[in-house]
Amino acid sequence: MATPEITIYGAGIFGLSIAFEILKRGQTVEIIEINKPGFGSSGGVLGALAPHTPDNWNEKKQFQFESLIKQDNFWNEVKSIGGKDAQYCRFGRISPLLDERAIQLSAERTANAKSLWKGLASWETLDKLDKNWEIPSPTGLYSFDTLSAQLNPKKACDALLSAVKAMGAKITIDPKYESKNDKLEVWATGYYGLQKLSGDLEKSIGDGVKGQAALLALDRKNYPQLFVDGIHIIPQENNSVAIGSTSEITWQHENTDEKLDRMIEKIKKICPALSNSNVINVWSGIRPRAKGRSPLIGPHPNKKNVFIANGGFKIGIGLAPKIAEITADFLLENINHIPKKFTPNYLLSIK
Repeated sequence: MATPEITIYGAGIFGLSIAFEILKRGQTVEIIEINKPGFGSSGGVLGALAPHTPDNWNEKKQFQFESLIKQDNFWNEVKSIGGKDAQYCRFGRISPLLDERAIQLSAERTANAKSLWKGLASWETLDKLDKNWEIPSPTGLYSFDTLSAQLNPKKACDALLSAVKAMGAKITIDPKYESKNDKLEVWATGYYGLQKLSGDLEKSIGDGVKGQAALLALDRKNYPQLFVDGIHIIPQENNSVAIGSTSEITWQHENTDEKLDRMIEKIKKICPALSNSNVINVWSGIRPRAKGRSPLIGPHPNKKNVFIANGGFKIGIGLAPKIAEITADFLLENINHIPKKFTPNYLLSIK
């Protein structure tokens, strides 16, 4: 095997997606991971690919929209190369409209989506739901968007890993790795990498937020996802429904705890279809959140050959195809399409 031209640290959703895009463009890649591919927040159970609402539009929302629209082709290509399925599907999302203001906003978003989503997805107001998949609404009305999608995060990482291996990537598991900084490097190292970067720069540019989620036993394959009281309810394949997640700024440990128990109990009361469902799996992890809540993408401020890809937080999987594209553009083509507010230098400028 030829000596890899680019080293990617981290085999989560960002690292693997970037490797996939770089390999497609004919470069050689080594991926170095301290644990196992898909470890950490990338290997959760939820897999919600939910868009920002089509109002107060900005660069971040446009970036996310462009990435969500790429998902279908992206995962089909991953499967065609590596032979494994991420279980991507797009059946939309339903959420109750709680009051008159919410009803008005939904009508405005219907109009906004027509222009901002360019006919590729829509937003509408519903007055009834399938009796097999109901949640309460005090107004009797619901919003429904067709842009929201879902996948299985673990299977997505497995599919990407299979694809990059088929394309010739070198995979190294090294719990004690250190950056050599002697060639082009991508640091896609999640929460712990974000901590290290803040230490190196002597300024906090992000932190971790704990999330907890669960899989419940119920077959609602091909039904839309539900979003109620800040909680996603995501039908998965294999007769399961994912629910989550908590969002914990402070925590005492990284394991599941009573916060997840309370969320499960709450959802069973809200969603009748899940009232008697057994819990078949639980998950917890620390999601990297960059300062300002945008992803952290761009050259390291102090290291010439290092590119940072971090801070996916709750929308990392949805952003991955677009982040992979702009990273490859920057590293291989010297084309800079990185939004200014995503860059490490911008975050360093924030007081």
